[in-house]
Amino acid sequence: MVSLVQELEQDAYDSKASLSNMLRKAKAIAVKLQLRQPMEWVKAELDGYGGGNVPDYRKLSGRVKAHNPYVGLIPMLCSDPEMERIISEHWVREPVGAIEHLLSSTNEPMVPLSGKKGQFLSRFSNVPDFPMYLLLSPSSLISILDAVRNKVLDWSLQLQADGIVGEGMSFRPEEKAKVSGKGNTYHIGSIGSFAGNMGGQVGGNVSGTSTQNVEQELEKVAALMGQLRQYRGQMGLGAKQQLEVSRQVDALDEELRGKKPKPEAISGLLKSIKAVMEGAAGNIVASGVVSAISGIHL
Repeated sequence: MVSLVQELEQDAYDSKASLSNMLRKAKAIAVKLQLRQPMEWVKAELDGYGGGNVPDYRKLSGRVKAHNPYVGLIPMLCSDPEMERIISEHWVREPVGAIEHLLSSTNEPMVPLSGKKGQFLSRFSNVPDFPMYLLLSPSSLISILDAVRNKVLDWSLQLQADGIVGEGMSFRPEEKAKVSGKGNTYHIGSIGSFAGNMGGQVGGNVSGTSTQNVEQELEKVAALMGQLRQYRGQMGLGAKQQLEVSRQVDALDEELRGKKPKPEAISGLLKSIKAVMEGAAGNIVASGVVSAISGIHL
């Protein structure tokens, strides 16, 4: 009899198999083995990510277009490359099932940009208040499904490599004891905002940040500071919040100018700025800042 773990591996090889059903099998395995992190990750992929962190493989870029009722979709042009990058990025929070349905129902998937975000785009681009959409390529959405499928496959192979296979729909006491003794080894992906396939032996460990990587991340911080100063009046913040962000930016500047910038101190300041920006819900510049901070890994 083929075990549940072996079924999961077989499903992962079949590109035509429903990814939603595969995730349900992964959920059953995680629940039976009492693996908390895989349970949380599978739940997020099945139900959607809501307002929490989203894995890097769900970050896509698209093309912003406005819907002119007379001529149809028209491209939105932006003279500022950094602003164009911010408005074209999108974190896909929808469940795997919704992504699968979207791919099967249209050749041109798009996401409506409504509310304050759409209004800001209209003003920023000097066009009438037309409905705004972010057009995504089907291949970019397929890349999300492939990433999920690959992570589940790696996870099933890791379990089998450690002798955790099960019998039919159940697992032997010694298999459960083996998993319990491994602690947090059996992870799938990450719900955090950093890239990485898995913990444990399969797919590579998430290692500490190298000196070269720290320097690259500090360059991102410096670039972000310039953007915060340039667009400080366009982030939808009140006077008190603007003052708080200015103080944090000055503190970041002082830290970066030091002989040995402390990553933990910079990370704390960035978290404070992010918290303020998250309060400006619906403002596209503030959302861009939150996205940029999530992409800095110190």
